Amino acid sequence: MDNFYYEEISNLTEAGGWMVDFLNKRSFFDDQAKRILKVPEDFIPTLKNGYKFYAEEHTDKATALFFGCAQGIPFDTKIKMVTYDGSVFWARAHGKPMENEEGEIIGIRGVFQSIDEEEKIKLQLQASLDLIEKHNERLYTFSHIVSHNLRSHVSNMQLTTQLFEAKNLSQEQQELFGNFTQIAQNLDTTLKHLNEVITIQMAGDTDREFVHIEDIFNTVRTSIKQLIVQSDAEIYTDFSEVEKVQYVPAYLESILLNLLTNSIKYRKAGVRPEIRVFTFEENEKQYLVVQDNGIGIDLKSHGDKMFQLYQTFNNNDDAVGMGLFLTRNQVEALGGKISVESTLGRGTKFTIRL
Repeated sequence: MDNFYYEEISNLTEAGGWMVDFLNKRSFFDDQAKRILKVPEDFIPTLKNGYKFYAEEHTDKATALFFGCAQGIPFDTKIKMVTYDGSVFWARAHGKPMENEEGEIIGIRGVFQSIDEEEKIKLQLQASLDLIEKHNERLYTFSHIVSHNLRSHVSNMQLTTQLFEAKNLSQEQQELFGNFTQIAQNLDTTLKHLNEVITIQMAGDTDREFVHIEDIFNTVRTSIKQLIVQSDAEIYTDFSEVEKVQYVPAYLESILLNLLTNSIKYRKAGVRPEIRVFTFEENEKQYLVVQDNGIGIDLKSHGDKMFQLYQTFNNNDDAVGMGLFLTRNQVEALGGKISVESTLGRGTKFTIRL
C-alpha cells in the first residue's frame, strides 16, 4: 500500500525520487526520476556521474547543496538540470539527510520536479515587463523633452503676438494674425494637456493616502456651487458602505469634478438634474458610482471612443474631450478601472473600481 501511494503521488506530481547511500556507497533513481532524466533502463547512478545531470552554470550550486545536506542541512531550491540526452530544464529540488538510530548521517534522499514550463513563462513575463518598463521610460523622457522644447517655442510665439501692433495691419493681415494667435493658444493648451497626462502616468503609490470620500466630495461641491445653483441640480450621496479609501486625493477630486460637471453640463432641457453619488463594496473590491438623469450617450456609436483624447459626443461649444480621458488615466494609473452604462435620453452611470 505504501508503494502504491508513493507511485501514484509521484505520477500525479511528476516528481522523481533519488537517494545516496553513504554506507553501501550506492545511488538510486526511482522510475519517475529515470523518466524525467530520460536515462536508459540499465543506467546506474553514481556520485561521479550524478553531477552530469546539472547545468554547467549550476554545478557549483548543486555541489554546495549536496555537501551541505551531507552535513545535516536540508535544501529546497530551484536549479537547472540536464537530461541524459542533454536537454536543459528547470527543476524544483528538495533534499534531506538520512540518519540512523544514533543520529549519524548515513545518506541523502530527495525529490525533484520539472517546473520548466512555469519557469520559462515567468522569465518571458519578466522579460516583457522589463521591455515595457524601458519603453515607458523612453516615452516619458521623450514626452518631457518634447513638452519642454515646445513650451519655449510656444512662449516665444505668444510673446510675439503680444508685442505685435495688430492695429497697423490691413484687414487681411489682421485675419492672418488672428489665426496665428489662435494657433499659439491651441499649442499652449495641447502642451498643458500633455503635461497633465505625463504627471498622471508618473504618479506612484507613494502619493496615496487614506482619504474620506465625503470630504473630497464636499470640496468639489463647494468649488462648483454656482453651477449647481444655476442648474438647480439635486445631488444625492451615500458613502456609508465605503467611507474612506487609500488614494491620491487630487485624483479623486479631479475624477469627481469631471463626472459631476459632465452630469450637469449634459442635462436634459427642462428637466431638473438629479445626480446620485455613492460607494459600495463587492468581492473585496471598492467602487464609486456617479449616476445622472441627463441626455445620455449612444454607446453603440461612441462606446469605443468614450475615453479617447479630444473625443466629444455632444454639440456643447465648451466641450474639449479631455475630461474623461484624464479621468480614465487617473483611475488606471492607480490600478483601478472605469466603466460606463448609458442610453440616449435616459442618463449615464459611471462605475469606478477604486
